[in-house]
Amino acid sequence: MPHSKAPFDKSTPLKNFQLVFLLMLTLGLMIQSWGERADFLAHPARLGFLAVVAINVLVLLFIPFEFFTPGVKEIPRQRWATFLALGAVALLCWFLPYADRRNLWVWPDSDILRYCGLGGVVVGLALRVAGTAQLGPHFSGFVVIQEEHPLVTTGCYRWVRHPIYSGSLLAFAGFLLVFRSQMVLVAFPLYLAGTLWRIADEERFLAAVFGPAYEEYRARSWRLVPFVY
Repeated sequence: MPHSKAPFDKSTPLKNFQLVFLLMLTLGLMIQSWGERADFLAHPARLGFLAVVAINVLVLLFIPFEFFTPGVKEIPRQRWATFLALGAVALLCWFLPYADRRNLWVWPDSDILRYCGLGGVVVGLALRVAGTAQLGPHFSGFVVIQEEHPLVTTGCYRWVRHPIYSGSLLAFAGFLLVFRSQMVLVAFPLYLAGTLWRIADEERFLAAVFGPAYEEYRARSWRLVPFVY
């Protein structure tokens, strides 16, 4: 099957504005909820988290895509789910630092826990960037099919059908652990359930569009984790 190419030779102003805005919003929410900027940046895991997010944004600036690209076919109910997830993450960007500093619903302070979380964020965001770069202009935050939309089965999509979702789950868990939040026991299962629901919708959608080619691809690949699921 043909696959998309994402040359790093152009960017889209709207997407770039959205990325920078989201980065500044994340920084503002976290520092405001913590209370003191210097104290917030004092721990290497928190500082590393912000650095990784900033680097992620910088790389995405050079990938040509739009966050909310419409399509000729779409699953409308996944639109509100996308915005609900974004709102929940924004709320956590404020709440997690607030709870961390005030010892609300957190595990005992542990550098190992925080650095394990940071590692999850690094690997997870790297997977997201790789998947997004490979889709390029065909990426969308919605579940859509665009004009001349290819079925991508190479690169990071060779073994896993949803590397962007795999990366999102890993980064989300890491985000919670950087701030030693016990909410990982509730928030992560909810995020996982929502992701699996989206995947089920998306795979039925793709099977209807691409037919036997997608069924063959599905038979030889894994959903989220190679050799596991």
